[in-house]
Amino acid sequence: MAVSGRPSAEQDHFDLLPFVGIMMCLLGTLLLVTMSVAVINIGAGAGEGWVPQLDKGSKIPVLVEWDGKYAAWHAGNDIRTIEENFIEYTPVNGTWVRYDPDGKGHPVDGPQPNPLDPLVNYLQAHESTHYALFAVRPSGFKNFRRFASRFEDRQIEIGAEPLDQGKSVRLVMPVEGKK
Repeated sequence: MAVSGRPSAEQDHFDLLPFVGIMMCLLGTLLLVTMSVAVINIGAGAGEGWVPQLDKGSKIPVLVEWDGKYAAWHAGNDIRTIEENFIEYTPVNGTWVRYDPDGKGHPVDGPQPNPLDPLVNYLQAHESTHYALFAVRPSGFKNFRRFASRFEDRQIEIGAEPLDQGKSVRLVMPVEGKK
């Protein structure tokens, strides 16, 4: 039995397997946390919060969601749903003509109230301080210009942004003094 002064081959080696195992557990945990946060933010029922950049003298947006048939007017904490029927009234030679959604005109005594009138009247009364900000869903793209013309005909300033079909949206007004 010879004893040498050299260490054996078993003592030269350092095993990295426990270190790699710990790193894999750490990476798995980070991936789980990241995916959980992503699912919460973009998953079912997630909404968007739009923050308008209000400069000195800029107008305040009034959010109106448009889906092609219904307009949802965000008035403070209240949301009013309005059905647009696309019936228009135009004065022609001292009489009124009613245009149906198909474009056919009929003479009438005068314009009838429209469910959209309160919103248009509100924006027209506050035209120096407010404007209409439309969140347009894909189902409302094809008739949005016709819908927006109701506001443009009354010289109401508008803005528009696309929005996913099922996603909710709200305006998050910035706090004074913070950017």
